[in-house]
Amino acid sequence: MKCRVFSPVKKGLWTKPQQFSSFSPSPGIDAFTSVFVRTGGDVFLNVSEADVPNDYHLLLWKFVTDDVLVSFFPNGKLNVRRAYGGRIDVLAKKYSIKLKNLQKSDSGLYTAIVTAASEEVLAQYNVTVQDPVGPVDLTVDSVSSDSSSFTATCTADGTDISSTFRCTAKTCLQEGGEGSKVTKSGAALLVCLSRSAVVCNHSNQVSWMEKTAEIDHLCLKNAGPDEPHGFSICYVKKVVFSVGLIVMVLVVIAVHLKEKFNKHK
Repeated sequence: MKCRVFSPVKKGLWTKPQQFSSFSPSPGIDAFTSVFVRTGGDVFLNVSEADVPNDYHLLLWKFVTDDVLVSFFPNGKLNVRRAYGGRIDVLAKKYSIKLKNLQKSDSGLYTAIVTAASEEVLAQYNVTVQDPVGPVDLTVDSVSSDSSSFTATCTADGTDISSTFRCTAKTCLQEGGEGSKVTKSGAALLVCLSRSAVVCNHSNQVSWMEKTAEIDHLCLKNAGPDEPHGFSICYVKKVVFSVGLIVMVLVVIAVHLKEKFNKHK
C-alpha cells in the first residue's frame, strides 16, 4: 500500500487557524460550501454584492434556522446580535462577515437570506469545527529470525492498526493487516510504505501528525549474493539501456558521416 495521505499542512501541528472548503449540493440553492475550521479559528462567510437586489428590505446571516448573527439594512446600518459581540467582523466586501474564535458548538449551517419582493437564500456554509489531532506512535517489530518480515503498529487516540511488511533484496512490500482505520474522534489513522520508510499518519481535515521509521537496513540485510548491497537489478537494467541507446546513436552518426563522405567522393 503506497501512501496517499491527506495533508492540509506541513508536518506537525498547525501554527495558526486555517479554513478548508468544498462544495456540495443543497436543496433550494445550487450548492452550499462545506468548511472545516480548527478549534479557535475563524471562518469567512461571503455574499456576492451582485446577488443582492437593489430594492431589498433586509439581509440576514442566520445560524441553523432561527439564530440571527447579523442584520443588514438598505440605509447602510447593521445590527450584530449581542451574543456575538466581539466575535464578528464585517468585511470591506459588503454583506460578508468573519466569525472568530469558533468552538465545537459553532458547528452547523450558516445561511445568508435576503428579503425583497420575496425571500431568497444567497449563500450557505456548512461549518465543522475540529480539534487538532494528537501525536502518533509507531513501533516496528521483526517477526522472522532473518528480519525479512516485520510488523509496524501505529497508535493514536486510543486506536491502533498493524500491518505486516516483507523485505526481499532492496524491495519491501506491504503484505497484510490493516492499512487504515478511523479513530474514535473521527480522524484517520494510516500505516503505509513511502520509499524507504514506513509512515504512520494521524490526520483530520484541519491538522495532521506523522511518524516514520527507516527500513533500508532491513532491505540491505536481506540482499542476496547475486545482488550486493547498494547494487540492484533495476540499476543494471538502467545502465544497459543507457549504453545501448548511446551505441545506437553512434551507429546512426557513423552511417550518416559515411554517406556524406561517399557523396563528396
